[in-house]
Amino acid sequence: MESSFIPYTPTTSLPTGNVLILAPHADDEVFGCAGAIMQHLAQGNSVSVIIITDGRAAISHPDKQSMLHYIETRQQESDKAAKILGYENLEFWEIVDRTLEHCEDFIQRLVNVFKVKAITQVYAPSVMEIHPDHYALAMSAVEAVRRCGETVSLAMYEIGVPLHPNILLDITAFFKRKQEAIACFVSQLSLQDYSQKLLCLNSYRTYSLPEHVIAAEAYYVLNGAELHAEPLLMFGQTRQTTVLQETNKKLTIAQQELSLVYNSRSWFLTSLLRRLLRRIH
Repeated sequence: MESSFIPYTPTTSLPTGNVLILAPHADDEVFGCAGAIMQHLAQGNSVSVIIITDGRAAISHPDKQSMLHYIETRQQESDKAAKILGYENLEFWEIVDRTLEHCEDFIQRLVNVFKVKAITQVYAPSVMEIHPDHYALAMSAVEAVRRCGETVSLAMYEIGVPLHPNILLDITAFFKRKQEAIACFVSQLSLQDYSQKLLCLNSYRTYSLPEHVIAAEAYYVLNGAELHAEPLLMFGQTRQTTVLQETNKKLTIAQQELSLVYNSRSWFLTSLLRRLLRRIH
């Protein structure tokens, strides 16, 4: 049934706890999950936001001073948007744009933040994203959450590529304020009308929902224990991933059976005969 792969009922509340939003660039936190941020705040949850890169690569710069001014401008835009959405815990890591790596040091840095802030739910881009910084952050978040087990959940959000959701959050009540927050990113909207595209995406996400829902954000949510048990689940629950999971299980069984053969007494006793046969042929 279709409802096994996409929700037909809108979500109107989210888990409580300490929430961390991971954004690859200044604007992704609003473009991807402004509605979820406002919902968590309305529930009285603690929300922290970390912008990972400095965003310098969006345009070319004639000199260093121009580049630094651009980085500062993007940070100010996120600050302004944060005030509209209603949160104060905003942090900039300022990793050079388009150099973010899915590596042990970065993964451990994320894990440490989860522990210090006692995070229970992390928002990060989905592994379907094609931008290199988005993808590196997505894969790093997956691994960091996996190491935390069932105590931490990961909610993947979409920016440049639609994901396969298991939650469609009704953001009808927050839609106007999300538009106001998006409008803060003047530097990016001057490059392309991201606002129109994102609002169309939020509208499209109501496709399987009741008529009264005029805007929704799509998320794919799973916890660290689920990621540990079924790594392929990071790609979402679809017919395609179901086939991959079944194939992976068959391969695992085949490997186990081969291991039993290779470690058996008969395999050991016939090893000399097999070597002689290889020489003859």
